Amino acid sequence: MELTKDHLFFCYDFSLQRKLKANGVRFVTTAISNDQKRFWLYFRTEQVNEVIQQHVKQNG
Repeated sequence: MELTKDHLFFCYDFSLQRKLKANGVRFVTTAISNDQKRFWLYFRTEQVNEVIQQHVKQNG
């Protein structure tokens, strides 16, 4: 299987990152973007998608 951007989730939202962490989701890496913004990189799994959907519903 070829890894593409569709398999990854770049999280720039501190609140969402904390929710992912609270749900036991581990990030692949964290870094600072060229715009000097911290982000966390996750594999896009069903669990990650569920946490994102919950976050959007709560903060939408």
